[in-house]
Amino acid sequence: MDQSQGFERSRFINYNSDSFDCGICQRVPRDPNECADCGQIYCASCLDQQQPLKCVCGKINLIQKIQGALKKIYDELELKCQFCQNGIKLNQIQSHEAGCDKKCINYEFCGHLVPKENNDKICDTLCKFLHLINKANKKQEIYQYLRDLPIQNIVIQEKNIKSIDSPLNQIGSIIWDKKRMGVGINLSDSDQKAFLDDQAHTFKTVIAKYGFEQGIVYWEIKVDKRTENELKIGVTNKRDFNYDQAFCDFEYGWAYYGLAQLRHNSNANGPTYGKKFKNDGEIGVCLNMNQGTLMFSLNGEFLGCAFKDEKLKVGPIYPAVALLNYAGCKITSGKPVPQIFQQ
Repeated sequence: MDQSQGFERSRFINYNSDSFDCGICQRVPRDPNECADCGQIYCASCLDQQQPLKCVCGKINLIQKIQGALKKIYDELELKCQFCQNGIKLNQIQSHEAGCDKKCINYEFCGHLVPKENNDKICDTLCKFLHLINKANKKQEIYQYLRDLPIQNIVIQEKNIKSIDSPLNQIGSIIWDKKRMGVGINLSDSDQKAFLDDQAHTFKTVIAKYGFEQGIVYWEIKVDKRTENELKIGVTNKRDFNYDQAFCDFEYGWAYYGLAQLRHNSNANGPTYGKKFKNDGEIGVCLNMNQGTLMFSLNGEFLGCAFKDEKLKVGPIYPAVALLNYAGCKITSGKPVPQIFQQ
């Protein structure tokens, strides 16, 4: 679509009125203008086709860019990125989509786009295999490529190849995203360690740099011994939100809380689950996107299935942790899925 044209209303998440609809094209403008007399909104591109600038109310040359409180309301509108489908603020959508529009190296076969951080331009395990096979000249080279590929437990079932590991992250280590974390959180150890030192008694979230798209993935969270308050450990299917709150307070987050409880779409209530932990322990996290389940272990003890949700079958899904006041952890990956999660 022409970048000067407005946005389709169907893309918006939190826009349920017509207050920002252009009086000419009926879209939500990218560069909104307002009639100073009646308040009617117009796209700048639509106005460019009209001279003189005449509003539907009949007034001429009283149209100007929106300002003040109206501009703030406009900037808070949120719509889905046309590539990754994540919710993005309207004043950030143009720069976000400019970086999000990136095709997989095998796009003609898979039709997938990859995040701008993925310099390999490979969307998942299958495309990684295809890329390696296309590069190889001999069967021995293909064999060696597959031996060297740091991906475990490839399951072949009903003629479909499904990865038991992440299509993106298991090619490298899972790390925290320094651009997506709450105020007061600091990263170290190649961005695998996160620690919050904050006077405010509110949860702050940090999420992984990349999300998972399919298969079964496993990682571990080692709690920092300096931690003074229980962590919330889990996943989120939303990449951009207010990180100065717990991800699992909302419908886009699922977590195991150190008070031996679960949290999803609530900051206060959740069913009893597992055992308590605070400043000691290693939490194993297993996300099965084939079945839509999220499971945990504590110090090697299987705690059972915490969540079963159709939304957990649809990527991208990001590892996430919420920290409170003075707390921290380290995320590690690359291990095979433990047998306790495969029973």
